[in-house]
Amino acid sequence: MAGTSLPDAAVGLGNRIGRYFSVVSVLPALFLVVWTAALVTSDAWQRKPDPALMVRRLGGLNLSGAAWLILITVIVALFLHPLQLGMTRLLEGYWGSSRPARMLLRSRITHHRKRLARLEDRELALTEERDAALDTLLTQIRDIRHPSTMDPSALAEARESMFGSDFAHRLSGLQAALATIPHALARYPRPERIMPTRLGNILRSAEDAAGKHYAIDAIKTAPHIALVAPENHLSYLDDARQQLDTSARLCVVALLATLETAVFLLLDGWWLLLALVPYSLAYIAYRASIAAAAQYMGIVSTVLDLNRFRLYEALHLELPRNPREERAKNRELMNLLHGSEKVRLYYKHPAAGTPSTGAAPSTPPGTP
Repeated sequence: MAGTSLPDAAVGLGNRIGRYFSVVSVLPALFLVVWTAALVTSDAWQRKPDPALMVRRLGGLNLSGAAWLILITVIVALFLHPLQLGMTRLLEGYWGSSRPARMLLRSRITHHRKRLARLEDRELALTEERDAALDTLLTQIRDIRHPSTMDPSALAEARESMFGSDFAHRLSGLQAALATIPHALARYPRPERIMPTRLGNILRSAEDAAGKHYAIDAIKTAPHIALVAPENHLSYLDDARQQLDTSARLCVVALLATLETAVFLLLDGWWLLLALVPYSLAYIAYRASIAAAAQYMGIVSTVLDLNRFRLYEALHLELPRNPREERAKNRELMNLLHGSEKVRLYYKHPAAGTPSTGAAPSTPPGTP
């Protein structure tokens, strides 16, 4: 019997790889391999691309040629797979501490700090403009001469009722614009924590907010929560993480294809504009990664909400009786997890035979 050929082995490997690896790793790698094959088969590395030649060469691929293409894709995917965390952190803005990196970090962080300040100023200006317009309507329609002299709560109620009337239709665009600003502001952490990229800012903002109302450090407790959460919670979390990883990897791969295309077509005149195709894909993938990051961190926060008591039970801690006691207990727990020896926590060990201990209950006398 003839031995299995390398292309056949590649097809078999492609059938065996898991769902996560196939989606997150193979699809971006396949794009990079096919794009590179299109550049090479069009002779773009020698002269101006010849699309007809590319179609003729790629169209003539037989089953063995397609299998070799799959093999190359799997090899590229295997090399990219361990780099997933590094790719995501690169898009977040962790660029090192070298002098060029510090200069770039300062430039991008300053940009986002200024953007945050502009958003806050715009929110204040739009709020003042809306309130002034509503006050004008109050003086015209309700004959309130000086709305500013009213009690603040009564004035707010009068403005709200006026805004819901037919007289405030012309302010609907202003209100809609104003409503978008809190959403944009929520994607930024505190000014001293701002990152150089949008993806980094939305992840850091969510990291700072998750578990804050319980006094829980979400980053520190995430591995612990993952070990005690039910399987359906983790599956939901993994699906969201997969979307983030796929978007991030596709963005990086498309940027590599952009650089590759620029090198191939640098001296080919208008053909250089072809680099805009993978660049556009990189931009779309990056924006998709931002949306996926927001969804992922929202699910992280939800999983923490639903499983924090499981964490207490797994650590053999007494369950808190109210939110204030919970926050106090969590402050001590965070100190313990950070390595502090001076904490005030009391253990509550479950009885033998419960799932938390794993010990079997004693066998009653006379039991066979």
